[in-house]
Amino acid sequence: MPLSQDNLLGLLSPATVVETDEAQVAASYQLLVQSVVDYAIYMLDPDGYITSWNSGARQIKGYEAAEVLGRHFSMFYTEEDRLRGMPAIALAKAAEEGRFNGEAWRVRRDGSSFRALVAIDAIRAPDGQLLGFAKVTRDVTDRWEAQARLEESERRYRLFVESVPDYALCMLDAEGHIRDWNPGAVRLTGYGAGEILGAGLARLFPGSEAAHSGEVDRIIGIATAVGRYEADHWNRRKDGNCFMAHIQLRALRDSLGALHGFAYIVQDVSEQRATESELEEMRAQLFQSQKLDALGQLTGGVAHDFNNILQALTSGLEVAQIRLRRGQVEQADEQLDKAMSSVERAMHLTRRLLAFARRQPLIPTLVDVNRLVVSMTELLERTVGKRIHIAIHLDEVPVHVLCDANQLETALLNLVINGRDAMPNGGLLQISTRAAASEKDGKVYASLVVEDNGIGMTREMAARAFDPFFTTKPMGQGTGLGLSMIHGFVKQSHGFVRLHSQLGKGTRVELDLPAWQSTEA
Repeated sequence: MPLSQDNLLGLLSPATVVETDEAQVAASYQLLVQSVVDYAIYMLDPDGYITSWNSGARQIKGYEAAEVLGRHFSMFYTEEDRLRGMPAIALAKAAEEGRFNGEAWRVRRDGSSFRALVAIDAIRAPDGQLLGFAKVTRDVTDRWEAQARLEESERRYRLFVESVPDYALCMLDAEGHIRDWNPGAVRLTGYGAGEILGAGLARLFPGSEAAHSGEVDRIIGIATAVGRYEADHWNRRKDGNCFMAHIQLRALRDSLGALHGFAYIVQDVSEQRATESELEEMRAQLFQSQKLDALGQLTGGVAHDFNNILQALTSGLEVAQIRLRRGQVEQADEQLDKAMSSVERAMHLTRRLLAFARRQPLIPTLVDVNRLVVSMTELLERTVGKRIHIAIHLDEVPVHVLCDANQLETALLNLVINGRDAMPNGGLLQISTRAAASEKDGKVYASLVVEDNGIGMTREMAARAFDPFFTTKPMGQGTGLGLSMIHGFVKQSHGFVRLHSQLGKGTRVELDLPAWQSTEA
């Protein structure tokens, strides 16, 4: 049965020896001491020389009894402790106070060190004369190393927590009250540890604590149930100012699943969110600029078309006026019908241009790709000019996709303009659609393809074609944003873009968008 040091020393004390046969007592004492192997138990004379040695001492220190009996117990001390006089100090304190307790490093026979828990009790005769000392030593190296590792871990944790100035890192108890508060939290919120410890999370939310108690309970409930909660919330500083905070709340459980509290991490993302908003606004502006750039490409052809329409309209009205003066009503009606056709052509062209230039939010709708291509054919033909022939190949099956029709029109127009610019001496531009062009991850994708037989691109150029601001056009003739914006639009619509190009043989761009296969489409 394991014995404590107090029990052992109590058994060793003469006061516990009852009046009985001395030989029996001596035999029992010897059996008891020798049977204890987890403790080094030995006797010292008044000057500190070893007079007995048990099996536990042999196991812990590595010495046989013959090697230590008669030698001074200071042989087990480190050189540093001997120079400091620690053996004499220990005996003096034991003699004066009756007991000395301590913990220090000791040396084994093989020269290795171990951490020892030491107790030295003075043994006195009934008349008070000092007879010697009972010394008990226990090897607590494992416990000491575990404690040292724990302290080092806590030290590193504390150093880590206190050296992170951009995050509030704090601990909450199982009820959600703040128990630990790092310097980063002080910097972000303005609250010192003494002002916030013991408070609930609602203290950090705008307005009164009562107003947000339900929200905090909901957050803690989610973290408790699923292990973590992460979201953006407005937080309040001590001075009343608010900032956008990205918060993380993680439940801390032991190996048995018992909840011990929460880790609460806060980051000020006000500037980051503002930057993201600016980038989104810039992206929208770039998209709009791409539209206007495409409109600029149309200006010459559109002006020529409007002149033709106006000339036909003017001529028709003049002829109709003459016919009416002559009383030729039927011929006048015929000329008026032609004039109305010219007006309708002009109105249709104007509507197409206004719809294209109008700034609109992303609105995914069910788009009939074949119908969209047909409706844009006249506009596309004016864009490329007479030197380039456009060939349209539409799938016989209706091609329906879910995307923003306005952006799809912009993408098609940009691809057509790129094809035109790749064929400065004229050529063939083909536009085709396929209802079921590919399948990926169990989804069917419809395809809109634009292909030219122009100058093409090298493999290196094709690899960078979708990079923002990358362009193969001369300075001032392209922003380098067209394909980048197309790629972003298709990705946002859950599709993908494929580009195939060969130098001197042209370029083929395929926009694959999720097909809408409903029979009600």
